Amino acid sequence: MSDLKRSLSQHGIEISGWLLPPSVSPGDGLPESDVPDANGRLQVQVSPPALLPNTLGAVLRQFAERAGAPAEAYYLVLLCVAASLIPSRTSVLLDPSDKISVPPILWGGLVGDVGSGKSRIISTLTRPFKEIQAEHYARYQQQLRNYEAALQAYERRRMVAGDPPDRPTPVELYTSDCAVDVVEQILIRQPDRGLLIDLDDLAIFLPNTADRQSKRRINRSRWLDLYEGFAPRNGLGVTGRIPVPHPSVSVVGGIQHSDFQALWSKRTRHGEKLWACFAWVKAPHVSDTQDGLVYNSRTLLYTVYRRLQASPPMQHVLDEEGQQLWISWRDEIVGSSLGEGEPGIRELLLETGERAVRIALVLHRLDAACAGVIPSKILPANTLARGMEFARRLQKQAETIFFEIWSSSGQQDYGRQCSRRMVSLRDLFDR
Repeated sequence: MSDLKRSLSQHGIEISGWLLPPSVSPGDGLPESDVPDANGRLQVQVSPPALLPNTLGAVLRQFAERAGAPAEAYYLVLLCVAASLIPSRTSVLLDPSDKISVPPILWGGLVGDVGSGKSRIISTLTRPFKEIQAEHYARYQQQLRNYEAALQAYERRRMVAGDPPDRPTPVELYTSDCAVDVVEQILIRQPDRGLLIDLDDLAIFLPNTADRQSKRRINRSRWLDLYEGFAPRNGLGVTGRIPVPHPSVSVVGGIQHSDFQALWSKRTRHGEKLWACFAWVKAPHVSDTQDGLVYNSRTLLYTVYRRLQASPPMQHVLDEEGQQLWISWRDEIVGSSLGEGEPGIRELLLETGERAVRIALVLHRLDAACAGVIPSKILPANTLARGMEFARRLQKQAETIFFEIWSSSGQQDYGRQCSRRMVSLRDLFDR
């Protein structure tokens, strides 16, 4: 029995294979999401199908059920954390002829009022991650002491031939500082590692990274470069880009509904594109009953995170079926976006297309981490389909949030149009 299976067995979690999206009979639609009907009333939400290996997916569904929160919130946070642990030179090649590749970079935001459980959901899934960071810090402190002792010894015998000792470099898995200069310095110190930006309040991040002021406009461009996996341009007065060829920075955080609404109303100043980089999930008020589950599942999350961090960088490719699936998916997204009159939603739709591939790449690495194997170079078509399904549900979540904002701000006419368009969009996505 492997260490992972043994630890899971000790916590009462059984391994019995994989859970993929259930097959859908012709004419059957996928489960409905929390989408307003033609009268503006929100329909009852049904949990999405399992998108992760069953051991991990079962834990997330238990978290969601006990807390009364949408499973998408837990899935999204986990995917953002997992994406940051994947080596930075990892990607999936979409089009071999054009050499178009997609990085495992995900930005996610939970939207809810005070007491909605945003921070609890995030801390549930980042706690084992931060335990790994603490271990790296303790190891760095020991390395630093050894370095200082070796440096003193070297200085005492500096007349003797030999090179001075190398100063150790700390490992930083995450930061709560959203200053782009700080983030870039971390990337320069560890160019082969990913980084997670873990923010308590995205209302600080969004306006500070984009504005019409010259410096903030440049900062917005640097953040967009990071989202695309490009080395960002240097700041004011400096030419060129930072010396990190494949930066990988994922972001996760929460934002109050009122702040989201206020910032969304100024989105043309803050940048439509920056908002579209985020997948948004509404976090309703949740119960306070999940601490026991957090403790019992810590070994599972810790082991999976460790394996992700230790996995080798790789450029994955789609199989033939996956390439055809991607072309069909891309065409559907582009066609749907052409009929969208609201620029913010249009940008979200366009990002949904590539976000599905990013999600699929992270799911592929998670599958391997849960199984305790090296991920295969080929990203299977069924994994891409799972990524597409979750991207669909995230798009629906965002549509629901924006509908509520339009309705509460007095834009009822546009809200009704949005409601009718969302029903049409649901039909497109569920076929």
